[in-house]
Amino acid sequence: MRLALFGATGGTGRRLTAQAIAAGHEIRALARSPAKLPTGDRITTIEGNVLDPEPVARTIEETDAVVCLLGRTPNNPRDVLSRGTGHVIGAMDERAVDRLVVLTSMGLGSSVRTVPWYVRIANVTVLQGLMADKARQEELVMQSDLDWTIVRPGGLTDGPRTGEYIHAVDVDARARPISRADVAEFLLQVLERDSYIRGAPIVTTQQDVDVGFLWDQTTAIVRRLCRSRQLSTIRPDIVQRIRRP
Repeated sequence: MRLALFGATGGTGRRLTAQAIAAGHEIRALARSPAKLPTGDRITTIEGNVLDPEPVARTIEETDAVVCLLGRTPNNPRDVLSRGTGHVIGAMDERAVDRLVVLTSMGLGSSVRTVPWYVRIANVTVLQGLMADKARQEELVMQSDLDWTIVRPGGLTDGPRTGEYIHAVDVDARARPISRADVAEFLLQVLERDSYIRGAPIVTTQQDVDVGFLWDQTTAIVRRLCRSRQLSTIRPDIVQRIRRP
């Protein structure tokens, strides 16, 4: 399968790239910094930004499916997810590429009841802008005529690939820790098996939520606050204390 990949340099993107190449697939990846991606016969890198329709279109040329793993970084606008995904959808329509898989978050749509209370509070306060952009991203995908799948993962970790996770639409499960490697494996399965067409499954685990995971989630929220400059009124020495003991 020939895959167009957006968000290849992120944590999940790097793992998906490695797994896809190992499985014999070919990758066309858009990246602002091509040097961050591996080289080889099965990967073609297109330098550019997802906010520019021209390199987006070149990335999708002569591919069978598109995987969208976009994330927000400090040097991107607040609507980078929805704007970038809009460019992806437009290019797919023009080139008659129908299969699209998009990674968003648990806590969106019907999965809002699956996340714990502290995540719900974060989603409507410090993460409100990000979640609004993801919601708009999902809306654009669902309104398209593509064969789309929206995958909503639990709390992402850098743990190993285990293959031990659960996935379904509207399943009675909770947002638990899941490794990016396992999410990448699931994304590939969705593509290879053509499953969850026009569906939005969650993918999570039944792992216990330990102190380390809670700390990682908390510090991730703090980093987002710092990036958005919402901590500009707090003394730098206080911010420096917010780190792992």
